[in-house]
Amino acid sequence: MGVMIPMKRERMLTIRVTDDEHARLLERCEGKQLAVWMRRVCLGEPVARSG
Repeated sequence: MGVMIPMKRERMLTIRVTDDEHARLLERCEGKQLAVWMRRVCLGEPVARSG
């Protein structure tokens, strides 16, 4: 089985949210990095597990 090399992410998305929306997003991501959580939710990508 070959080694999977992660693709370099070169694009950055910026979205504007209210303070309330930001707090709600942070609450939903349950302690994960918000970008990692949004990528998983929006794109269906699996979350890498450490350990």
